Amino acid sequence: MKEQVKVFKAIGDETRIKILILLSKRNMCAKGIAKHLEISEAAVSQHIKILKDVELIRGYKKGYYVTYDLNKEVLESSMDFLKVLLYEDISLINTKLNINDFNMLRCQKSCKATKGCCKRLLEEE
Repeated sequence: MKEQVKVFKAIGDETRIKILILLSKRNMCAKGIAKHLEISEAAVSQHIKILKDVELIRGYKKGYYVTYDLNKEVLESSMDFLKVLLYEDISLINTKLNINDFNMLRCQKSCKATKGCCKRLLEEE
């Protein structure tokens, strides 16, 4: 789960989302990204570092420049995580996402201790 948190923090910035959108259309170098977004190459470099650290993008040398592209596998993993939240599939939380610290029994005991507050909330909806 720590990796997912890092990915969502990385895309929690408007400029980085714009960079991802640009890279979804075509591979680009930092200079090209800077021109498209009308920001400095230094600013692009800082954003690229964050995106590369969580492996959302990859860079490879192409002549004089480093060209960047999307790492779609990381995006797909993030989509899988969101699907688990959307469909509330607890078994997927424990197995596919390898989040072993989510304990339904602890949740149920906590709910009983608070006289079923979770159940009441569901009934009110």
